[in-house]
Amino acid sequence: MADNILMIEDAPAARTRKRRPTIEEDDSYLLKIQKLANAMLKSIRDNELGLETNKSKETAKKRSVRMLSASTTSAKKKRKVPRKYVRMPVVINEVTERLNEFVTNELKGTELQLVIQKRLYYSDTLQSQNRLSIPVKQMENVEFLTTDETRTLNNKVNKIEVLLVGPTLKVYNKPMELTTWNMQSSVNYVLKSHWFEFWSENRACLKEGSKIQVWSFRRGRQLCFAVVCVEKPGGDDQEDVVA
Repeated sequence: MADNILMIEDAPAARTRKRRPTIEEDDSYLLKIQKLANAMLKSIRDNELGLETNKSKETAKKRSVRMLSASTTSAKKKRKVPRKYVRMPVVINEVTERLNEFVTNELKGTELQLVIQKRLYYSDTLQSQNRLSIPVKQMENVEFLTTDETRTLNNKVNKIEVLLVGPTLKVYNKPMELTTWNMQSSVNYVLKSHWFEFWSENRACLKEGSKIQVWSFRRGRQLCFAVVCVEKPGGDDQEDVVA
């Protein structure tokens, strides 16, 4: 009987040895699992951050490309492309023939030569401008001045008083001045002083868009000019310049 009691009392002890691990072992096991889980989470986070960084870099790169493209397009729109002058055939008609006869026979002029053929621009008709522009790049003849006249235009005086004949072959009764204006890429000749008044008196002939010719000639030693209209606005070759 005693032996049976001892066996019964010993049984719980044996079962106790087979129980689950102790609390310390549980804590150690959980700590290992937590470390593994943290390591996995860190790895996943790093991968995600790496993807996000790459995406951010890609997005920033695309944004920069778009901004550069937009800036280039805007610059192209704002940039003024220089207009290239296309030289048109010189017009010879009854107007030029009458001018030749008038200068030679009536005014006893000499050295008649075409200086420029151009369209009469809007700026040539403005009172605020009060000048006729003679762009050097469009001139038919740049050697119409004497050495002394060239020297005068290059010094501080920078002007020569000239006589002017209008499109109706009438001598204008007020003296005009020839001078030069320094442009960005060249030097232009300019007829000024009483130009707007002259144009106003001849506006029926010198309409904006008309093709005009400016001729130079001499009366004795005096430099003179004649301005005539050889083609009305809206001619077949209206555009003398192209982009």
